[in-house]
Amino acid sequence: MAASPAAQAAQKFTETYGALVTGGPKTLPASGSGDIFLVTGGRVIITSLTGVVTTVIQAQACTISVGNKPTGGSSSTTSLSAASASVSGLAVGASLAVPQAKASALMFSGADGTLLWNTSSGAQGVAVTSGGLVIVPAGSIQITTSATNTGAIQWSVTYVPYDAGAVVTAA
Repeated sequence: MAASPAAQAAQKFTETYGALVTGGPKTLPASGSGDIFLVTGGRVIITSLTGVVTTVIQAQACTISVGNKPTGGSSSTTSLSAASASVSGLAVGASLAVPQAKASALMFSGADGTLLWNTSSGAQGVAVTSGGLVIVPAGSIQITTSATNTGAIQWSVTYVPYDAGAVVTAA
């Protein structure tokens, strides 16, 4: 019996990007940080980190950044996207992605799939291979906001364990 095309596609996706973890919608933290994923058991290689707006983001000034806060050693958060990006007024269905270039801000696409210019870095659209290859130690992957805005984002991460027993779970 031949494998179904969907099963073959899922296997190829996993071989290419690693395990996929998708959390439930998370409301934006109020002028602070909030965990979106937990990394336990060692280091992992993040191959992509994306989000989709599930509740419209309030239209007032607010920036967002994504980082990693390790459980051991330094407890300071290391940025996965070096610059913050404005999320003011993002519509339901808009996509966000951590860029491959660490010096860039988050990238966005519109709810209808159109590519939007990233006003911070001038990059366009959400890259298929967002996230690049970055080793993240055990700890949490967090988002940090600059203001208290209503709205929610559902985050997804793909990863490959770097250390035996390392896993990522939704926070």
